[in-house]
Amino acid sequence: MANTQMAVVTVGQLGDSPVQIACPKCHQTVLSKVEYSAGLLTYLFCGGLFFCGFVLGCCLIPFCVDRLRDAKHTCPTCKTVLGVYKRL
Repeated sequence: MANTQMAVVTVGQLGDSPVQIACPKCHQTVLSKVEYSAGLLTYLFCGGLFFCGFVLGCCLIPFCVDRLRDAKHTCPTCKTVLGVYKRL
């Protein structure tokens, strides 16, 4: 069964890189593990490149660039989701 607990963090704490944060489940101060996934900004960039004429696969480049994707922070110890940084 998936764990859906999420910590309440301020927007300034989370970004696209790992942060040191206290896990609400295991009560340890950890460096978060970051997993990237496609978000709204990724799809907007893909659509923009497609309409500009980059149809030979170049429009898929935003799916490979972490700076354009959302970042999900998890606890490396107990795998609890600590928060999600959304680009848009």
